Amino acid sequence: MQNRSARLILNSIYSLLSWLAPVALGILVTPFILRRLGVEAYGVYLVILGVIGYSFTFNVGRAVAKFVAEYRASGDIHKINSTITASFYISLVVGVLGAFVLAFSAEWFVTELLQISPAFQRTATTALIIGGFSIPLTLAGQVFQNVLQGTHRFGAVSLITSLNSLLLNAGNVVLVILGFGIDALILWTLTVITAIAALTYVTARRSEPEYRIEFASAGRMLRPVAAYGSSIFLYQLFGSALLVFERAWVTRNFGAETAAYYLVPMGLAIYFHGFMTSLTSAAFPVLNELLNDRDRSIELYRKVSKLLLSLTVLFLFSVYFGAEAFLAVWIDSGFAERSYRILMIHSLTFSFIVLLLASWQLNEANGSVGSNALLTGIWACVTIPLMLLLANEWHAEGVAVSRTIGVAATLPMIFYVERRFLGAVQWRFWASVAVKIAAAAIVLSVIEYFVFSRMAPGWSELILGWGLGSLAYIFVLYFTGLITKDEESVVLGVFGLGRAAVK
Repeated sequence: MQNRSARLILNSIYSLLSWLAPVALGILVTPFILRRLGVEAYGVYLVILGVIGYSFTFNVGRAVAKFVAEYRASGDIHKINSTITASFYISLVVGVLGAFVLAFSAEWFVTELLQISPAFQRTATTALIIGGFSIPLTLAGQVFQNVLQGTHRFGAVSLITSLNSLLLNAGNVVLVILGFGIDALILWTLTVITAIAALTYVTARRSEPEYRIEFASAGRMLRPVAAYGSSIFLYQLFGSALLVFERAWVTRNFGAETAAYYLVPMGLAIYFHGFMTSLTSAAFPVLNELLNDRDRSIELYRKVSKLLLSLTVLFLFSVYFGAEAFLAVWIDSGFAERSYRILMIHSLTFSFIVLLLASWQLNEANGSVGSNALLTGIWACVTIPLMLLLANEWHAEGVAVSRTIGVAATLPMIFYVERRFLGAVQWRFWASVAVKIAAAAIVLSVIEYFVFSRMAPGWSELILGWGLGSLAYIFVLYFTGLITKDEESVVLGVFGLGRAAVK
């Protein structure tokens, strides 16, 4: 049987694959769809998609991943089923309510709040109404996806996520080729979400036949799920309000075309955040299993934090040196000129959020979800007034910088969480990691600067610059001891290239 480290890394790889397929397909089809629809229409599409995706899709089912992981060790099937049932009830109620709110407010939202141009108002209103019906289906599917995550079925989650992306992107390409518009794309999104929710339910039932909805048992765990879920609801409410306000403010004040130049780079930064979330999501069930073992909790926290910081630095330097060339090759030089600076700002913002992921997971595992709600509440309270203030002078870039400032203000929360749940701030750990990563970053900077400053923009330049830089960066981290021998052994063992320790 694989030890805990090997299982954790294997699950992380599955989670990474569930991120990789959607991103690869998204990067592949985005320029095609943008050109077919036009920049303004694509901006409207992204805004509507964002409103649907962030308005009421509160992942209350996250409680399932926590309680399933916590109770499966004791074999308490009834508590697990009660958790699943209570989460399903709550998710369904929230989803149906959200669908009705969007349906009745769609016209006002499009014409008054977003102030979308008259040419797209009718299409956008229809798309918003259609998309709203995907909310209860999304939330229901999340409940059973969290069952799979709580039982370490990350391989199944990876396959389902990849299939979702394949269907969604392939359908979108076919639709725009046939001449359909925004409303048809949103209808296809609803169709795919319905199919994936059903598939997730069937997969969860087949993977864990004993875990199911038991309507009679919902009351047993309704209060704990509601208490835990309410904090999740609250922090997602703050986060969603900020995202919707941001999209609405940019679209209303600068137009849907500017929204495209703003949201496409933001999507790339969110891809990185999604990558890191996927890579570390396997740690969440393990943290719940180690609640009574502080030494192992500290060891796991350090491994996750080290991974977060090292990859974040790699990402930021690579964006700084190569992203303008990437945007020019990916879409065109005009798009790159208008969106590169915004991409840099968004990249910094979501890198800060990535650095908070380990402490975020510690809060959730220890039941302190309210701390995460406070975190996102601070983001919203700091960021929204700044957006109102800075947008007048710095326009869309001012909106992006406002979010950066709001997130940066909460970074000290990392040290508070360490002291609260790990007994002390990990000062020596952070100092050691920072020195080793700084050395690797210097080497990375020299290589990428040399490549990108001396070669014309092109895919070969990007592959050479980012490839050589990343290899050198990883080599320095290994040479300085940041990547340890046991971590190397486990990774090689997972891929069948070495022998991982067995316990």
